[in-house]
Amino acid sequence: MVASLLASLCIAAAPVSFDAQRHSVTFTATSTDCGLDMQLEFLFVGPNSDRDYESMFVTDASVKEIAEAFDKAGIPRGRFIDPAASRFWPAGDVLEMKPSFAELVREMRGEKVPPVVYTGGARDESGLPVAETNMPAAVFALYGCGQSLIHLDDSLDQSVTYGRFQPAVKIPKGERREFTFTWDGRKFWEPHTMKLERGKVGEAIAALKEHASRCEVDVTADFSGDLTVSEAAGFAQAIAMVDSSRVKVNGFPEGQLFYRAYLPMEKWRDRRERLSQPPEVHLRGDGTLTVVHVKEDWSDEESLDPKLTPEEFPFSDCAAAAAKAETLAARTSTVLMFAPADTKLSRIFEFRRAVKGRVTTWYVFQE
Repeated sequence: MVASLLASLCIAAAPVSFDAQRHSVTFTATSTDCGLDMQLEFLFVGPNSDRDYESMFVTDASVKEIAEAFDKAGIPRGRFIDPAASRFWPAGDVLEMKPSFAELVREMRGEKVPPVVYTGGARDESGLPVAETNMPAAVFALYGCGQSLIHLDDSLDQSVTYGRFQPAVKIPKGERREFTFTWDGRKFWEPHTMKLERGKVGEAIAALKEHASRCEVDVTADFSGDLTVSEAAGFAQAIAMVDSSRVKVNGFPEGQLFYRAYLPMEKWRDRRERLSQPPEVHLRGDGTLTVVHVKEDWSDEESLDPKLTPEEFPFSDCAAAAAKAETLAARTSTVLMFAPADTKLSRIFEFRRAVKGRVTTWYVFQE
């Protein structure tokens, strides 16, 4: 009996352990004593992190070891945040945390704190957590950090989140504490594909509402290529109204665009209103394409704004136009598309697929 007790104490004192039957993970972490007035960006970071000054604790186990413990405990990975893929919401199952989040952290704005969820964070090709080798080595970030294993169930931009969370308790620097995360076995979220086709949008919305009444849904909006740019903009407005922590509209099917691409800021039609000058692609009704490079001339030292000079490159071949736009988009990773309102999305998608490089942001303006 004594031996059994000693063994249990050793397990509890281990940097990380798991219980597959209870679906729980326990790890120890060391206090940074960052001060009660510190603006927290992390609750836990890994032992190799350079952001310990913004975190309440540094884990004793590595990020890799903690992630492996979650896998062995049978806690499923969710879908991690990835702004480059237009995934702005975390999707994961809820964890019970002991001690609780509220015992450790103060919410400074009087807002409701979302549940704690497990996504497992971004992984490399071998399955290794990106946070194991890349800063900030986040284990539990309090903003939308895609590499973080654990999240609050909300879309939390770093700049907006800053100042929202502060330590609720003062724990002496170097003091070691134990934390347990448990999954109760219930699925908190499910994937959902919302097919948007002419004449069937009512059915798509009804199916989405029915699914969302049962659990959180991670939604992929699938736009039919037969829709026009004008119709897509109307559907995108409807989607924007339901996009929330309950109905998370994330990502897009390969070769398509994220739904917000059809809701550009109208003032960006005026080149003077843009912060930068991405390439413009104008799809003409006669089938031709024109790529526009807007040159910025800052030589007038007395002016606060550059002189803008558009240079047009007409094309009849989609691949050639895409290659030109891709070259011009290297600096901004953005393309602005202009098309008649009755243009079929299939033509937009054809150009999108012809761009082979890393263009992460697209906007489509009706003409």
